[in-house]
Amino acid sequence: MSTRRAIRSGRRPCWLAAVVGVLAACSGGSGALQSVQPVVSKPANMNPPGTNPVDTNPVDTDPVDTDPVNTTTAALASSDNPFRTGRTLIIPHAGADGLFPENTLIAYERSLAMGGDVIDVDVSLSAEGVPVAFHDPTLERTTNGTGKVTDKTVAELAALDAGYQFGVNDEHPFRGQGIGVPTIEQILRRFPTTPATLDVKDLRTSAAKPVCDLLRSLNRTHDVYVGSDTNEQVMAFRLECPEVRTSGTDDERKALRAAREAGDLSFVTHQLVSQPPYRGDDGILRVTPQTLAFSHQMGIAVLTWVVNDPKDMRALIDMGVDGIYTSRPDLLLEVLNEHG
Repeated sequence: MSTRRAIRSGRRPCWLAAVVGVLAACSGGSGALQSVQPVVSKPANMNPPGTNPVDTNPVDTDPVDTDPVNTTTAALASSDNPFRTGRTLIIPHAGADGLFPENTLIAYERSLAMGGDVIDVDVSLSAEGVPVAFHDPTLERTTNGTGKVTDKTVAELAALDAGYQFGVNDEHPFRGQGIGVPTIEQILRRFPTTPATLDVKDLRTSAAKPVCDLLRSLNRTHDVYVGSDTNEQVMAFRLECPEVRTSGTDDERKALRAAREAGDLSFVTHQLVSQPPYRGDDGILRVTPQTLAFSHQMGIAVLTWVVNDPKDMRALIDMGVDGIYTSRPDLLLEVLNEHG
């Protein structure tokens, strides 16, 4: 039985049972997956246990019109945008960081096997300037190493234990399993036909060229989206790789919001992927039927993050959101199967 069929039928493949079995006991012997989070050691001011820190962009997270709309729509397909497929995509956040060590090959292999549609990778640079899969500027939160990522060579990063800190109820099922820090090239070669979103964490404008060169060398400029938290890096990347979709600049997002509020359908945008949170820290919705409809009219794919509550998943699927970043793709798959 394939992994997807096994999960849909309520049976877990052995590797998933080993992880989820530690997270929660089976309910009535059915093997239903529960909405719980593993515990990962990290500073108290960081994200909920089991997930890497999620960065917020103050422009992306402005409140939006939340007037109620009773109608719902399905996600819409677009031949010009690989992230608009006509259904809600499952995007395991950093490879499903609620189930597996983030940004590792094993996380991508297993999260895609269980139904993931898109690879989501954080990008840092090694000492040689090689793009590697890592979120933080330092190594301590997720590995057995110390110091800055940029001070380590590719070989040194590969030799670290990237599963060392991932813990579940004082157990560390991925320690000592030979899980190192992979390069972005290794990940993209391992999954040559799977769309990817790259979130560049090394905010130097000089990071644009090695990422661009890699995407071109692998012929992956058509199905990879590159996000950045700085306007300068976005513009630098567009100069290097104008054919690759990127996040918008602050000014572009402000202009898009103004066009939406004015109902200006003639507005032209370079931002073909939008990544708003479902709710802001203030509890106000950032994704509504109105904002989604306008984005779709502009040809924009809306991929919202990071959603782990099945109730919120259902609401977003009903609205027709193009993709959902989640630390628990197993739960999102169940919701999508129920939704039909």
